[in-house]
Amino acid sequence: RRFRALAYCDPLTGLRNRRYLEQRLHEEIGRSRRISDACFSLLMIDVDDFKQINDLLGHTEGDRALQWVARLLEDTLREHDICCRLGGDEFAVLLPETDEEGAALLVERLRHELARANSERVLQVHLSFGAATWPVEGTSAETMMRAADRDMYRDKGAHKQEFITHPSLRAAEDTLGWYGPATGTPAAPHPTEQR
Repeated sequence: RRFRALAYCDPLTGLRNRRYLEQRLHEEIGRSRRISDACFSLLMIDVDDFKQINDLLGHTEGDRALQWVARLLEDTLREHDICCRLGGDEFAVLLPETDEEGAALLVERLRHELARANSERVLQVHLSFGAATWPVEGTSAETMMRAADRDMYRDKGAHKQEFITHPSLRAAEDTLGWYGPATGTPAAPHPTEQR
């Protein structure tokens, strides 16, 4: 059982991983097909300009930023929501029994909590969100993920400023005294509640 849990765990953030999301997504689709009027939603979340964080502040700070995002998501989401790190700077959240309106409300809650948490940070982390709801925007795991991913990239395009470094990156760079790529070991993961 311990090895099974480790196989579904992202070691950096303590969240579940892509393998776990794909398994649960298939299970949720199967459940929804058996129940009339059933629905669920999927969120895709991406860290904006994550490459700039790594390039300017180093990979250790990049790891810490990902851990911070993971804690923010876990603290904001509902108990039955399933939050996973897909890899790199991408996260996904499975929202059981959640329609389009419910998913939109949850995204707005996440934006609000992100803005509040960023107000206390030197290095501000910005996120793009995308959502898809079964069966309106997809009836398979693949179509659901593609639809949520497309929506996320539309959101990213709406507020992304190409080739412009966010002021908080420069402020963090000055505060941390970091002007080159990281050469140290990754930051130790913060424990998060497993769901």
